[in-house]
Amino acid sequence: MSTSNTQSEPQKDSTKPSSTKPHEVALNKTIYQFKIILIGQSGVGKTSLVNRFMGYEFQENYTCTINADFKMKSLSIDPSTGAELTIWDTCGQERFRSLTRQYYKDAHGIILVYDVTDEKSFKELDSWLDEIRINNKNDVSIVLVGNKIDLENRVITKEQGKQFADKNGVMYIEASSKDGINVESPFEDLANDIIKKLREKNGGDNMETEEDKIKKIGERNEIERQREKEVRCC
Repeated sequence: MSTSNTQSEPQKDSTKPSSTKPHEVALNKTIYQFKIILIGQSGVGKTSLVNRFMGYEFQENYTCTINADFKMKSLSIDPSTGAELTIWDTCGQERFRSLTRQYYKDAHGIILVYDVTDEKSFKELDSWLDEIRINNKNDVSIVLVGNKIDLENRVITKEQGKQFADKNGVMYIEASSKDGINVESPFEDLANDIIKKLREKNGGDNMETEEDKIKKIGERNEIERQREKEVRCC
């Protein structure tokens, strides 16, 4: 997978699709671009989790997302590797599910969120995993997040969440968006797992194969349209 040097690269037309290849920045650090989506029932705290990861203060109330909202953030994986995450926060309401399924395609990582105080959100996890299998045929990395552990009226235990994750071969994290507990971990763990899989598949640190070229998700004009029309989710 070829790289480019940011010091000599000419200015690109922002209306054109970005490069599908990773690029090198100062000190030969290679940056890969991953699409991450958040899914789960409405009200489980997906937007709160994303916003806390972005460094924003916690808010008690959000209005529901129509379709999806997005954020972008860079992570340092190791001294020579970084990741740019395009994070899509999808709506969990049933009436919008047909619209949000489009975001599964080409996703490198998925954060599946449930509310530890809401038994229904936990029982619906199987249906969400079924949607992943139907709409994403890749070896996508998945982390299950049990959110709102700061609340006292918990009904789903940590053991139940861990057993479900182990049964389905996904990572498991418990978090509190309100208290800022483990709000970075789902995103960091996904990025590390994606890179680990690619390195194992390609026999080491070299991830440069045609099959595994990392695709920059979405044209810039599509992202701008989303920025204008989307409403944050609860």
